[in-house]
Amino acid sequence: MTGTTARRTTVARGAGERATVGGRRRRRGGVVAVVVAASLAVTTAACTSTPPDPARAGTVVVSSDLPFASLNGGTAAGRAPGSVLVRGLVQSGFTTLADDGTVDGDESFGTVEKVADAPLTVRYTIAPTATWSDGVPVTPADLLLEWAARSGQLDEVVPELGADGELVGNLGDVVAFGATSAALAHASAVPVVDGATVTVVYDSPVADWHVALDVNLPAHVVGRLALDPEAPQFPALTPTPSQGVTATPSQGVTAAPSGSATTAATTSADATAAPSPGTTPRETDAAGAARWAEAVVTAVQQQDRAALVPLSRVWRAAGRAGDVAADPTLTTTTGPYVLARADGDGIEAVRNEAYTGDRPAAFDRVRVRTDLDPLAQLEALAADELDVAAPVSTADVLVAATDLDGVTVSTGGDAVLQVVLQEAGGGLFDPAAHASAPDPAAAAAGLRTAFLASVRRDEAVRHAVGMLWRDAEVSDVVAAQVGPQAPAVGAPTAADPPDGPGDDGPLTVRVLTNLGDPTRAAVVGGLVDAGAAAGFTVVPVEVDDPALALRTAPQDWDAALVPAAQEDLPVAGFAARWRTGGATNVTGHTDPALDAVLDALVAQPDPQAAAQGVTQAAEALVTWGAVLPVARTPVLTVSAARDGESDDGLPVVASVPVLTPAAADLTWWWGWTRR
Repeated sequence: MTGTTARRTTVARGAGERATVGGRRRRRGGVVAVVVAASLAVTTAACTSTPPDPARAGTVVVSSDLPFASLNGGTAAGRAPGSVLVRGLVQSGFTTLADDGTVDGDESFGTVEKVADAPLTVRYTIAPTATWSDGVPVTPADLLLEWAARSGQLDEVVPELGADGELVGNLGDVVAFGATSAALAHASAVPVVDGATVTVVYDSPVADWHVALDVNLPAHVVGRLALDPEAPQFPALTPTPSQGVTATPSQGVTAAPSGSATTAATTSADATAAPSPGTTPRETDAAGAARWAEAVVTAVQQQDRAALVPLSRVWRAAGRAGDVAADPTLTTTTGPYVLARADGDGIEAVRNEAYTGDRPAAFDRVRVRTDLDPLAQLEALAADELDVAAPVSTADVLVAATDLDGVTVSTGGDAVLQVVLQEAGGGLFDPAAHASAPDPAAAAAGLRTAFLASVRRDEAVRHAVGMLWRDAEVSDVVAAQVGPQAPAVGAPTAADPPDGPGDDGPLTVRVLTNLGDPTRAAVVGGLVDAGAAAGFTVVPVEVDDPALALRTAPQDWDAALVPAAQEDLPVAGFAARWRTGGATNVTGHTDPALDAVLDALVAQPDPQAAAQGVTQAAEALVTWGAVLPVARTPVLTVSAARDGESDDGLPVVASVPVLTPAAADLTWWWGWTRR
């Protein structure tokens, strides 16, 4: 064998638990032929790999199936898992949201503190070490731009969102950032700037104030792209079948530092090549950057429409994946790494030489590949072309991973799979379907409780999740992580079986889920068997786009098996999912008493009190028969187990945690790439 060293396979069974399987490559009996073939391919690749390039030791390569779409965390594209993953690598800010729901601060970037309760007042203080990758200091302009975009206070229209969350309609001549935050919507006044501090006053308290506002896009770059007639024309986004009408190029509105804005002819200058990441580009010298940042401040403070129209247009389009030479917001970030390339195969980031924070880069270069299928990821890992792989967790992939030498296999849990019931689609669990009953609401509630009580959660864990994650167990978590520990509630008590088929036929429950996911398909299979024993005929719903049907076709399903992912605003996100008419309430659940609890919850700024409110709301939902958590979805991460002496010329990666794509912030996952 060349290019590799015989090593041991470490299998991480859960959080912190590891077992070492030593020595020679193993193959398990009874594995299907395709897995054996895949393992043979991996073995061959490992034995024929060539010696690594000398620069390889400073380059770490990661693979996943999470494509990057945007660095703009205020947009639907920027909140996609692949975008969250990349943003966690290249951005730093005041706070980060950990996988357990705790909020961590970075004092080398700045501090966030609550300075008053009535009204809720939050002060941001920018540290002198907070710097953009082009060498420009972070300033209050960056926070004012994000407040303008996320508060909704300056939008002239309420933009319409398509089924994919993207903006639709013609927004070319209006102020429309189209990214209102459920938290910042309560901060109607323009924040007050005093030196390096920005003070935000809320009209009413919000529970998510710790993470409501942070630096996102660089104001000095957005300001220049939007307001400088001499700037290269900012490219329009190319609409895709999943997108509506999107942003158009800047129309050449220019704003002087005093804030006056005038229209000017749009220049047709060719896009210039982006500067080398980590260096100070000629066009963003200190004086010029300060001028455009100040123009943004003036436009926001004076609510200058002539400047805000192009600013909102550029903000909507900025940060999209594509040629980094055409979008300088892609190469202007605040973290220890900065993007050097973004294309269909993934992204490449390099060390940010301008970074002066507490967690500098540990490698010269990080590449994230999204062009490999799961087994190809393992083949590349065995050939030392990859250092970390996060393939989809399936039985064949897990067997092939544990069959490799010299790797650490980590398994864990991600979003909680939950059974939610449709209460407003005219189906079995909708009171409207039981109009002839003495108490339609009670009839529907009884059926909901009976169906959820029939779910064999322990069997689901054993046969669907446990085979991929040894430490899997039944979950009682209704809300995604919203604090130091996700509030859990008990399962519904066993109920008497329903009365049996009525005049209209059997009690049919149509279950919607992504049947292409083996774990979810296996859980649904268990629901079919358990439902039959309890008097229900469970029928899987087959549709081309389960996510779309979940949001737009309530009449087509009675129950859905869905993952509850972490939200960027955890408390507000939980409330929006279950409040009457909530933005993400797909079940039609309505309960005035619960609405009162949720209203109090989203206005509770104390984290401990908020956690108690989440528990109270979760208990009410389970009692009502609206939701039943089952188990966390299994995830898999495989990393090379190397040391600097025996693996000379290759990067050494240590303590790589399992990657959880459902997290709202993955900054914590990249800790192994920082010093």
